[in-house]
Amino acid sequence: MGTVSLQCLAALVADDSAVREGAETVKKRSLFLVYLQVALLAAVVGWLLLKPARASVLAEIQRLEAHKSAGSASMPPRPEVASPRESKAPVMWRLPDGSQVNLRDYKIVLFMQGRCPYCHQFDPVLRALSEQMGLDVFAYTLDGQGDAAFPDAIPAPQAVIRDMFSTMKPVTPSAFLVEVNTLRTLPLLYGMVDAQALSQRVNDALMLSEQARNHSQRKEK
Repeated sequence: MGTVSLQCLAALVADDSAVREGAETVKKRSLFLVYLQVALLAAVVGWLLLKPARASVLAEIQRLEAHKSAGSASMPPRPEVASPRESKAPVMWRLPDGSQVNLRDYKIVLFMQGRCPYCHQFDPVLRALSEQMGLDVFAYTLDGQGDAAFPDAIPAPQAVIRDMFSTMKPVTPSAFLVEVNTLRTLPLLYGMVDAQALSQRVNDALMLSEQARNHSQRKEK
């Protein structure tokens, strides 16, 4: 009788521990989601308060686009671009909320290093997603070297590094989503993530950017 009671008690303790662990996991995930929502909200607010200093990033992207179209030998080399579609026709992408976005309006700006082992793991993942979606990637290198995924990445201008990272120390790999017409910028990652997380972050950033753009258009009316 005593042995059975002890066994029952042990089972109850084990079940209670499992419940506690499950609750703790749910709590941690909930806190992460709250943190992510706050961070994304802050990013949206930041979009509405863009500083003129970021014009250097827009100028760089426009210069690179002009060089891409004209093919002028007098222009500096453009960053390695993963661009599976060379035409200027809209590249429509369906977002998880059912809306559609023209990916021609966006670029992913990547900062990497040829000597960064994390970049060697992450960059092929980014390139594969870029080719799957049809979303261009502008690859900049911080050490003057490319890698297998972006062998022709060019050194990042200091003005671009300053505008994108502000007072933060540059980390590789890092990636930002840029809306090329308004220069709204949303950080996608600081450090390596897997393919599933990358896809989710890109889709979330696109949805937020479209919401911010629609909000701005309604205010103008």
